[in-house]
Amino acid sequence: MKRSKRLAVIAAIAIIAGTTVLAQEALDLNQAGAMMRRNQEEIRQYTWDMKLTFLINDEQRRVDTYTVRYVMGGQLEKMQMSSEVAKGKIRGPDGKKLKKDEQEAARQFVIDVKNQLDGYLNPLFAEKAVKTASARTEDEKVILNSKDVVTTGDSVQIILDQSTKRPLTAEIRTAIEGAPVALDVTFGSIEYGPNHVSRSITTSAWKGMKLTIITENSNYKLGGM
Repeated sequence: MKRSKRLAVIAAIAIIAGTTVLAQEALDLNQAGAMMRRNQEEIRQYTWDMKLTFLINDEQRRVDTYTVRYVMGGQLEKMQMSSEVAKGKIRGPDGKKLKKDEQEAARQFVIDVKNQLDGYLNPLFAEKAVKTASARTEDEKVILNSKDVVTTGDSVQIILDQSTKRPLTAEIRTAIEGAPVALDVTFGSIEYGPNHVSRSITTSAWKGMKLTIITENSNYKLGGM
């Protein structure tokens, strides 16, 4: 390769690397964190429909639908609209059929896990996850990674759209009572409004069984039920 061509290649690499560095430097984590907090605060002004699908060992067992909203104190108020419970046997790791009260205990356990993990979307913790993150850019996205956001040893990854700085996805990994749990979030957006969780998957384990809740949110409206 001629010297002039080598210099051109080196210059091009330097420009690309410099652009990546500038993109990272251009992201003000404090500002992005404040934006995330405002987004999570704004969504609390809305009412929406929530569908919860409960699975044991990847087998669908129950589907509940609700109309939900936030009330004073940041608590989520749910009005149940429908519930469908699958028939058929569910067996535990020992091969024994799960009784109805055991299935209900499993459902309540994963709901409690979901409620704890949803705490990461609280405006204050969402802001902290962004402000304390390390950042890198990739394919017009900003990838934020943070640790010890709510509890020691947890990890949070948030992916933002590079141009708008709005959240696209989030992954939370932590442990509850010594067992690993996970929350995977996909964000949607409201026209002229904030981003919201359009879909999330909560994964945990209970007595040797995999428990999952798939949450789907839709039909966002300003105001009460």
